[in-house]
Amino acid sequence: MRSFLLLASLVSGAAALRQDHRGAFSLASRLATHPEASDFGAQNVDAPAFSARWTSGLLLSEKCTAAYNILNNDQGYLDAVALVFDDARMVGKATAEACTRHLKPCADPLGGTCTENARPFWTEDLMSDVPELERACAKVLPEDELAPIMWLNEYLVTKSPLSYLPFLGIELKLPNILPVYVPASCRNDADEGMILAYFSDGCAREEKKQLKQCKFSIAEGEAREA
Repeated sequence: MRSFLLLASLVSGAAALRQDHRGAFSLASRLATHPEASDFGAQNVDAPAFSARWTSGLLLSEKCTAAYNILNNDQGYLDAVALVFDDARMVGKATAEACTRHLKPCADPLGGTCTENARPFWTEDLMSDVPELERACAKVLPEDELAPIMWLNEYLVTKSPLSYLPFLGIELKLPNILPVYVPASCRNDADEGMILAYFSDGCAREEKKQLKQCKFSIAEGEAREA
């Protein structure tokens, strides 16, 4: 699994901070012109390649596991969720790039911080795949398991390209970046915690060379009960 973030260059991040020529932020701007920083800036973290059967192996509650077993054995659901995950790859790239264009000064990480809501990047064409996922689930799940799509946020902190300045990085907050289908019986603290841990741990593990932190959370206002 890979993160949704296409990492923006630290050179670009530093340019956003150059208006402040004093103190630590000025230091970050100067360091970002270092060749190592430029090389790092050219690198990127690919968007996610989640498996359609992403819940396989998760220690979910009995009823939640039963609901996902139904979904994971239905090709209509597997096709629909794979398409939504592909859409999320494009949305993640566009959202992260937009975010880094308006970095604000930050003491930790020193490279800057930004927030960009991903929902506007879910175009009408891409969003049309989300209700298709809901309809695929509705065709096979019992009525008491039906629930609306749940949106997840992503929080990332990039690693510094300079070993002698570990606090030089960029913080990105990307709300509403990933839609997932969570059956009604899974909408409890324990099961949701396992689902969030799956995305967070996988992101942090596979992007450990580029990312210091990677965490997913449930978007504000999401219903806990179907």
